Amino acid sequence: MKKLCLYGLLWLFPIVLCATTYAQTKPMPKTGTVKGRVTGSGDDRPIAGITVRLAGDTLAGTSNGNGLFLIRRVPVGYNTLYVAAEGFHAVTTESFLVTASDTAVVNIALDTMQVALSEVVVAVSPLAATTESPVSMRRIGTEEIDMTPGANRDISKVVQSAPGVIATAIQRNDVLVRGGGANENKYYLDGIEIPVLNHFAVQGGSGGNASLVNTDLLRSVNFYTGAFPAAFGNGLSSVMDMRMRDGNPTRFKGKLILGASDFGINFDTPVSRNGKTTLLASYRRSYLQMLFSVLGLPFLPTYNDYQFKLASKLGASDEFYLIGLGSFDYNRLNTGLKDPDDDQKYILGYLPENRQSSYVFGAGYVHRFRAGQLRVVVSRNAFTNKLYKHERNDKSLPRTIDYNTEQSDNRVRAEIELRSVGGFRFTGGVGGGSGHYDNTTRRPAYTGGQLRTERFDSRLSFGRYELFATLSREFFGKRFSVLLGLRADGTTYSSEMHNPLRQLSPRLNLSYNFRPQWTFSASVARYYQEPPYTSMGYRDSTGVLINKANGLRYIASDHFIAGIAFTPDAHSRISVEGFYKRYSDYPVSLIDSLPVSTGDFADYTIGDVPVRSVGKGRAYGVELSYRNTNLANTVVNVSYTFLHSQFNRPGADLRPTDEYVSSDWDVRHILNVSAIHKFGRNWTLGAKWYLTGGSPFTPYDFGLSSQTGAWDARQRPYYDYALYNSRRLQAFHQLDVRADKVWYFAKWRLGFYVDIQNLYNFKAAGQDILMPETDASGQYVPDPQRPGHYKMKTVAHDIGGTVLPTLGITVEF
Repeated sequence: MKKLCLYGLLWLFPIVLCATTYAQTKPMPKTGTVKGRVTGSGDDRPIAGITVRLAGDTLAGTSNGNGLFLIRRVPVGYNTLYVAAEGFHAVTTESFLVTASDTAVVNIALDTMQVALSEVVVAVSPLAATTESPVSMRRIGTEEIDMTPGANRDISKVVQSAPGVIATAIQRNDVLVRGGGANENKYYLDGIEIPVLNHFAVQGGSGGNASLVNTDLLRSVNFYTGAFPAAFGNGLSSVMDMRMRDGNPTRFKGKLILGASDFGINFDTPVSRNGKTTLLASYRRSYLQMLFSVLGLPFLPTYNDYQFKLASKLGASDEFYLIGLGSFDYNRLNTGLKDPDDDQKYILGYLPENRQSSYVFGAGYVHRFRAGQLRVVVSRNAFTNKLYKHERNDKSLPRTIDYNTEQSDNRVRAEIELRSVGGFRFTGGVGGGSGHYDNTTRRPAYTGGQLRTERFDSRLSFGRYELFATLSREFFGKRFSVLLGLRADGTTYSSEMHNPLRQLSPRLNLSYNFRPQWTFSASVARYYQEPPYTSMGYRDSTGVLINKANGLRYIASDHFIAGIAFTPDAHSRISVEGFYKRYSDYPVSLIDSLPVSTGDFADYTIGDVPVRSVGKGRAYGVELSYRNTNLANTVVNVSYTFLHSQFNRPGADLRPTDEYVSSDWDVRHILNVSAIHKFGRNWTLGAKWYLTGGSPFTPYDFGLSSQTGAWDARQRPYYDYALYNSRRLQAFHQLDVRADKVWYFAKWRLGFYVDIQNLYNFKAAGQDILMPETDASGQYVPDPQRPGHYKMKTVAHDIGGTVLPTLGITVEF
């Protein structure tokens, strides 16, 4: 780790020194300009005479007859705007960045009040809930994304600070929400579903190590842990709705990012002369393989990603956009390690090399009219995963693992929103598409006391269809709201899944502002999720789709959520929520009688086993949260979650029993405390401390693991599932800090940051590794007392406990 620190300082120090010297010789501009348009939220008409104020300041601008406003001499850095006009609900915008080199554009939509201002005051802020999602929804702005300590602008890490989300000690990007697995989440970019969120994803289980979404291109993120919008289907634990901004309509802008582990370039520019068509794009590449080689790690990853948005305003009421998001990843083994220790040998023994790629291309059309809007989106996505491993990691020897798969989706969705239908708000839509899955697998397996090679080829195609609608209304000047919704999904995969009435997903949301600043909200809903492709496309040795024959079905989850929130002003919110999730029809492996989502973190695919849809489970708990976006110039977030997550243990014939056991995510306690403070001279300092209760784990089956055939097939120990999750690790906690410094120049901006994870070097011990002893030549040692077995040993295994500093610079021009 000292090598890593020195490496970063050697190349960053001269750059920062030059920037500081230059800044001292040049006068630095301290202000910029903000402009925008004020419209009605219901019909997009311009509203004149509205005073738009800079929050916490006397600066203001007034909208003209076209709704346009302009505010000059706005301090550089992150700012918010505030509007409080008679006849309209007060609005506070999300934070936005002001620079001296460019004009910030912020558009504001106002809701008309149905009663006089003196009767009721409801302040609309970025922290407020909505009628569609009155509970379990968190808005994440660009400032929080940029400044969250330990996240390095990685959206998967940012949401790990949200209530109910588990942060793991192994520095992975698994999004584990309210006791659910990493494969229970869905991600959308400008309304288009993306198949994977992270580089080096576990097929069938999500996860990964670094987000492939460049957050510099995002405008905002809505993160739902319940009360999901009806238009977004196929999620059980969370939905992440990411919105990209448009490109700059007036001039070319660029940004260079140089960090300790990767570099990138962003640019946004007008494409047409009138600025109505813009382009926003980025490319990033890591050089982790060099750093990991210096640090002596047994694997050497490299990732690349790209992202773009082409947006065009076709008129006052119409717009069209194209988006793209893709990745190219390669992870090879560091077989050149000299004198590897036991931990390195273990990883080199089982981990295959990996090539992954993914892409999403989509188009959207939006037509706005006086009563609402129409949106149509079409997209195609694909994910390719190749895994291969050679005997003794010698590429001149045959492959023991040869796994090649590709999955893709074609999708189309049309939805309409009517803001006033007899006083009600209506949204509805239809969608459809197709899914495709190809898999060629060759891998060792140990069954019936015999080592064999499992081989199968699978080709699968099927159609999808969806229908959804919601009807909502607000009463008593928006003090009380109710939403009724319905969604239905189906596929042509099998007779169990083709009838959408079997996947009928009703929902009811209520919200009541029973006193000024106090709100009670509740949501009851049923959600369905399609099983992973790995399960749907799994075939036995005769080529039969065994899981289709076993009656594979959609996974169901019932949500019951209620909470109370206190919103004293537009910047702060205190809330408490209770939740209960009930699972049914979860795929259960016929090999170990466990839900397929419970694979350990060493698995590289999940779900490619014979299963039956008989699993049941539950997760329940309570969340307490305090959030303030401007407490003495400090952004403060505090949350505590108590939760239980359990699965029903099926009997020998896979019939349900009354016994519940802890799931892998039954951590019981989650505590997050973070603060980000803005100092003078454009310095920002942030700190985040979090604690996660100990994860349950399953003891090893020593007898099976030591069998020569069993170990040679897997190169990892086997678990004693009769004692499934009967033990528990110690609690994990960590302190992350981040410091940012920005220099503003007339035509460009320079930023420097240092981010340190696990500042006080907490050591997180994982489950010990069980592995064979080796002789001087590296060969496994047979056990003379037990023919057909290896001599085994245990090795301490740390899954955390490393101080991880990251340094970087950004140049915007």
